[in-house]
Amino acid sequence: MNKRDVRKVYRSGKGSYILTLPKEWIVANGVKEGDVVYLEVRKDVILISPKSRQVKEKSAEIDSRGANFNQLVRLIISHYLAGYDLIRVKTHTDEQRRSVAFAVDMLVGAEIMEDTGNEIVVEVFLDSKRFNVADVTERLFKICASMLFDFCNCLKNFNRAICSSIMVRENEVDKIHFLALRLLNTAMEGEEIGLSAREIVNYRSVIRALERIADHVSSMAEALVNLQSSFPGICNTVKEVEEILKVAMIAFFKKDTEMAEQVIEEYEIFENEIQKNYEEILKSDVVEALNLKTILDGLWRVAAYSADIAEIVLDMSV
Repeated sequence: MNKRDVRKVYRSGKGSYILTLPKEWIVANGVKEGDVVYLEVRKDVILISPKSRQVKEKSAEIDSRGANFNQLVRLIISHYLAGYDLIRVKTHTDEQRRSVAFAVDMLVGAEIMEDTGNEIVVEVFLDSKRFNVADVTERLFKICASMLFDFCNCLKNFNRAICSSIMVRENEVDKIHFLALRLLNTAMEGEEIGLSAREIVNYRSVIRALERIADHVSSMAEALVNLQSSFPGICNTVKEVEEILKVAMIAFFKKDTEMAEQVIEEYEIFENEIQKNYEEILKSDVVEALNLKTILDGLWRVAAYSADIAEIVLDMSV
């Protein structure tokens, strides 16, 4: 029975409303007076079911024969992103066993629950209703911002330990970004997280941008470790980039097109100004110049990804 129906809403008391249900649906589903029905409340839709909707566990089997370390890691991650809750991996080598452990360590909520030597069972314990995609995205942004802030301090006063912590945080960003993509993917399959299809696409783009930003900041920290020296002259450029990213993310969360336009204008100015830094590093020796170029390239890309986020905000307004 699939058809559209129109029903009038009646008020009952000060805070309640009544909506009648079609008799045809009541009879077909065996609902009697006094029975309980279940409501799944979404942003602009309410689903009514005669019994509780149980979420079916998604399971998959992977035969890793012939797969190398990285191939198997990617395969497990792809199943995680696709929303699988139980993944059985048939392993044939010690390298593949290490690969499974490595992949599981990268995924929030994933655990190895059984290991028989030739098969490893991975289970994912995640309740998507516990997570808010906006909160997860904000956490990603805050980690990226903290990486930039600490990198600026390292440029002023070189500190290998802080540079190492920046690189470690990039791994944390990877884990959270995989979690966010899984939430968005399962939402596309019908699991409600309070976002429209368009919002899901926008969040996916922003989350991808933040993950790439963390990659670049990590590479910048690695380059500074190679240089083993302070370069305070670049710190102001880092602060500019940090501010561009901050304004872009505020614009995204607030859907503020004026702030988004500001980001794009500031990025265009930044593009012209950073050329002076490239000209300056030509005075350095080859090894130093290459590492400094990695830092400047990274800052340029972070600013560019921030401008991409601003473009998403402008697209949202149309």
